[in-house]
Amino acid sequence: MNLLVVQPDELCPPGHLTDWLSPFRVCRAYGGDPVPKNADGISGLIVLGGLPGVHDADRVPWLTPIKRLLADAVRQEVPTLGICLGHQLLADALGGKVISRSHGQNSRVLRPVWTAEAAMDPVLGPVFDPGPAGPPAVAWNADTVAVPPPSAIELAGSDDGDLLAFRIGRSVWGVQWHPEASYGIVKGWYEAQCRAGTARPEMERGLAEIRAAETEMYAAWRPLALAFAALATGSREPAR
Repeated sequence: MNLLVVQPDELCPPGHLTDWLSPFRVCRAYGGDPVPKNADGISGLIVLGGLPGVHDADRVPWLTPIKRLLADAVRQEVPTLGICLGHQLLADALGGKVISRSHGQNSRVLRPVWTAEAAMDPVLGPVFDPGPAGPPAVAWNADTVAVPPPSAIELAGSDDGDLLAFRIGRSVWGVQWHPEASYGIVKGWYEAQCRAGTARPEMERGLAEIRAAETEMYAAWRPLALAFAALATGSREPAR
């Protein structure tokens, strides 16, 4: 399996993916690693999150080649997963629209509200619950996908109206939450925002929620990663 994980931000490493998906290559775009010009030879692509926004390409120049890579992966039907910023870059690269959240920054544990299509989805199906909402998930984002790309199938939303997950075709997914993020990683985001003067009091409550739910989230989102890996390896059935 030639699985490539693109990391746009130093503070957003692969996290739990290291346990669930090894081996994989990491392109540390923030550190100067060249982003592939196309998806040739890649069996699976994951683009992680980051504190920059989709529209910050003027000061974060590697966002543009990441979007180009995402668009080519979709064209070649390479199994692709965008997480948070990766989800937003995917939407933007394919004609969707990303805006600032009207409710301000998310910094909490949320439970995705599934659509009917999620039940049979190859990647989200293994974590689908017939109840009204999915397992707890890390949400830490100031922007949201307001308009999904054309032909995208919506798979999950939030309790305050955000689009949280979509699929394009048979092999491309975007999820707004962070299945890979540990409490330690999220604490690093909070501390960075404290240094930048953008932290808010409610973020401390969100951190406490994330710490309390960390074990449950680790177990809940592992099947998503394994189902994606099964597609990247060409397996007929998701790994267990």
